[in-house]
Amino acid sequence: MGWTDSLRGFFGLPGARGVAGALGELVLWWAGGSVFWLATASTVTLGETLVAAAVALVAAVLARVARRAIPFEAKPALAWLRWTSLVPVSAVADSARLVPWLAGRQPEDVVEAQLPRSTGRAETGLRSGAILALSATPGTVVIDCDPDTGTARMHSLVKGWPHLDERVAAGAARTLRRSERE
Repeated sequence: MGWTDSLRGFFGLPGARGVAGALGELVLWWAGGSVFWLATASTVTLGETLVAAAVALVAAVLARVARRAIPFEAKPALAWLRWTSLVPVSAVADSARLVPWLAGRQPEDVVEAQLPRSTGRAETGLRSGAILALSATPGTVVIDCDPDTGTARMHSLVKGWPHLDERVAAGAARTLRRSERE
């Protein structure tokens, strides 16, 4: 493999056979970014749509470069569907629990969860999905995750039902055990 192949791989540029896949990925990132931008805009005008499309295109290229630079394998798992369905419920519950916290009645805490350890591509992908789910609510954000131990440290403002942190950790462990058996 020559230096041009290494450079091509780093920037996520496709080889001769991967052009369709690369374009498909860019289109998906671009469309998702454009829709997200327009969904959060107060008014949708032609100017806003053009800005959304331009910014989303740049973000799509950067997302592809970042995805290719990380040793990551995102195998869809049933656990991800469970986490995705729990995030909105947890976000609403956390928002309600944050009201007393804002009044100064609840302490913040640093808690830990055990996620898959190792630096393999599948484990990195599973850990990344878990971190995204854990950080997607207003009550918790992951501040550190050690791939060698699998320990994720989270800054948690509130705790309670539906216990997203416990369910994500348990789901990640089950998914990893299942993939190791295969």
